[in-house]
Amino acid sequence: MSDESHESNSPFVSILGNVFLVLVPLALIVMLGIVGAAFVKGVREEPVKPEEVVAAAAPVAAPAAEAAAPAEVAKTDAAAPAAKEAAAEAPAAAPEAKAAAIDPAVMAMGQASYAMCAACHGPDGAGLKAGPALMAPSFHGSETLLGDPDIPLLVVLKGIAKENMDYMGMMAPLGAGLDDEKLAAVLTYVRNSWGNSAPAVTAEQAAAARAKFAEVNAPAGVKRGELQAIVDAHK
Repeated sequence: MSDESHESNSPFVSILGNVFLVLVPLALIVMLGIVGAAFVKGVREEPVKPEEVVAAAAPVAAPAAEAAAPAEVAKTDAAAPAAKEAAAEAPAAAPEAKAAAIDPAVMAMGQASYAMCAACHGPDGAGLKAGPALMAPSFHGSETLLGDPDIPLLVVLKGIAKENMDYMGMMAPLGAGLDDEKLAAVLTYVRNSWGNSAPAVTAEQAAAARAKFAEVNAPAGVKRGELQAIVDAHK
């Protein structure tokens, strides 16, 4: 009985075994084929590099930057003329402001008092000529005149000693003939005429100079080389 059952099952088992032997290798082959195809495809498709993305985006950004640059240049060019005009106007405004600070009445008084000075310094302040020489030095750009106001105040109050023939005239002391107001006015006038420009001399400065230089003993006038030393000694 057992022999019959064994014989009836043997063909089925044999067929099943054969099918299994065929299907398993076939499935393995198919799986290997799928994996291989995916691998080959991945190799062929090269990944996109980050620098390539940046390079691709750069041409888009560049035109925007180029478009902005002309706008900035145009803005600068438009502002440049205005800056140049302001710079050109600034120097012209400064002398006007300085001239406005000096009282015209003081200038008129100084011009009237200058009449006694014109005999040697000339009506134009350039120094009156006596042949090839000058009677007195020019006031045009004079450092002695345009610097510390105490120096020209000392000159007018005490005079200048005649030491050589550089100038034919002699600077006499004029302090007695000019009060403080006229002394300040005449110096203000010559310091702001013929192209000169310097702060006005006040009557208070003239009075202070008259007081502090009163003790200077120079009956024949002060020597030119001693002017600065005398002024420094009385500061």
